[in-house]
Amino acid sequence: MDEVKSSADNLKSAVGGALKEATATATAIGGAVTGAIVSANGEQKALNSLQAQAGLTAEEMAKYKNVLEDVYTGNFGESQEEVANVLALIKQTTNETNPSKLKDMTENLFTLRDTYDYDFVETLRAVNMLMEQFGVTGDEAFNLIAQGSQKGLNKNGDLLDTINEYSVHYKQLGYDANEFFNSLENGSKAGTFSIDKLGDAMKEFGIRSKDTASSTQEGFALLGYGAKASAEDIQKPRTKSQSSKKSLLCKRGAKRL
Repeated sequence: MDEVKSSADNLKSAVGGALKEATATATAIGGAVTGAIVSANGEQKALNSLQAQAGLTAEEMAKYKNVLEDVYTGNFGESQEEVANVLALIKQTTNETNPSKLKDMTENLFTLRDTYDYDFVETLRAVNMLMEQFGVTGDEAFNLIAQGSQKGLNKNGDLLDTINEYSVHYKQLGYDANEFFNSLENGSKAGTFSIDKLGDAMKEFGIRSKDTASSTQEGFALLGYGAKASAEDIQKPRTKSQSSKKSLLCKRGAKRL
């Protein structure tokens, strides 16, 4: 009888342990299922928001769904809905539909926001401006902004505004995107308090060189363009020495400021 009782106790203990283990496993599975349901609901809510904001077709939604998942699982964005909002903004601003480029642009926007606290809308405006004025790609535009920020061009919080306001004027004077940023860096190093001031000085130079050409001949001569130079001469393809003169112009303008 003692042996039977001992066996029964052992069996009871074993069954009890198995039941506890089974209950714990069921709880874990239930939690995982609940989490999956919540995640699925969150993604669907994000996709619904994206489609409503951007007016996407069913075919376009398939592309955007994959992009949203790739970006979010790559640890960009605080939620799927935030990623969806950025994707909608990109669609509204650029009409880009290539999934790879959409992913890169979205991740670049989050990187600049998280690193420099740049606003999504203002960053996209600046990127578009660089693309339209200088013919650079989206990746090149993002890289220029990131590199300019690393070099302190946003120390007064006006880099994006300067790009948006003065890109067109630098383009009219014959600058390309790299020269534009180099001039801002040169001016900043030469003592310009704000790169916005430098951009404004270049804008005024461009206006006066066109409207009052006779009064700016001395200035052109100082830049090495000859006594009969015009604003159009500055916009022609430049030699290395002429590019250096433009850099000198930025430095002189910065010192005056």
